[in-house]
Amino acid sequence: MAADAAAATQYVTTNDGVRLAYEQAGTAGPVVVLIHGWSGSRKYFCHNMPALAEHCQVYAYDQRFHGDSDSPSHGFHVARLAADLRDFLQALQLADVTVVGSSMGCAVIWSYVELFGLQRLKQAVFVDQAPLQNRAPDWQLGSKGCYDAATLAGLQKTLAENLEAVADGNAAGCLSLPLPEATMQLLKQETMRCKPQALGQLMADHTQLDWRPLLPLLALPCLNCVGGCSGVFPPEGCLRVGELAPDCCSVVFARANHWLYLEQPEEFDALLLDFVVKGNAGRPKRAEVA
Repeated sequence: MAADAAAATQYVTTNDGVRLAYEQAGTAGPVVVLIHGWSGSRKYFCHNMPALAEHCQVYAYDQRFHGDSDSPSHGFHVARLAADLRDFLQALQLADVTVVGSSMGCAVIWSYVELFGLQRLKQAVFVDQAPLQNRAPDWQLGSKGCYDAATLAGLQKTLAENLEAVADGNAAGCLSLPLPEATMQLLKQETMRCKPQALGQLMADHTQLDWRPLLPLLALPCLNCVGGCSGVFPPEGCLRVGELAPDCCSVVFARANHWLYLEQPEEFDALLLDFVVKGNAGRPKRAEVA
């Protein structure tokens, strides 16, 4: 696995030959790795990286099938994305990492821990992801939009016929607070770069994975950020992550949605930086950001 630079965008190559694009900012301090969600890219953290880089070494990469990374004909599983994270950390020799996952990025972290333990990890941050998207006899707190075979099939049909509608629907469902028009265009543009079939196959794996049995085994400090106005999950579903993980504190962004780190970047960055330095020392089990 090699790393090579090309202007601001750099690449690592995974053990199955897929190139992952990434950016790095900051020259000193703790290491933070940002992991975007389904249909996003590293550019979704455009409002966060500059502030974080003043205090940390920050890395944000495009998962396979997204952004500037390769979109191969295989690997449509969260477990493969977790292996990509392993390859990324190994290629750059990163250690004592605070990993930050947004939406599906949380599942990538959970799968990483299940497969590889705590190798290279120090702490983890989860942003608005329930431990199971699908509904089940004992679980009704999953996704509001994709939660069973029928809704998955509907999403896959829309992806195949009208990717732009999916991109527009993402913004409508994931934002409650206004963003600059340039940012809105960037977010849509990044989704439009994805291959619809790849997104559909990846969601088929992601939505049915139940991480509830794993969460009590997370033996590292965790911070769980929840969108109080999330259009993707009921807050109670995401709060369950903080209840199941043993050393995990939840913070509800009362006015924000699924993309809370974009909607309230200053508040999110301050919270993240505090966690990077102090972990959960002195932090209440549950708090709220107005």
